[in-house]
Amino acid sequence: MIKIINFILLVIFVIFVLVFTIYNHALVRVTLFNYESIKMPLSVVVFASIILGIAIALVYHFFILFKIKKENKKEAVKNKSQKID
Repeated sequence: MIKIINFILLVIFVIFVLVFTIYNHALVRVTLFNYESIKMPLSVVVFASIILGIAIALVYHFFILFKIKKENKKEAVKNKSQKID
């Protein structure tokens, strides 16, 4: 069931991207410090930013989960050693 929901969300996202691309086909340049990109459609820039933001959020989320799991493991070892004493 979850796979179907994920597929439906992906299809909706792709449709949204296509509609957004059709209505926002203006070419833009991205400038960061002294570096300037080639001219790209506005929709490509927006969705590349969204994908980059999602990737950064996922990495941060997994880092936090790993940190919590590591702390729980240390507490479990500490509690186990206290029970033995």
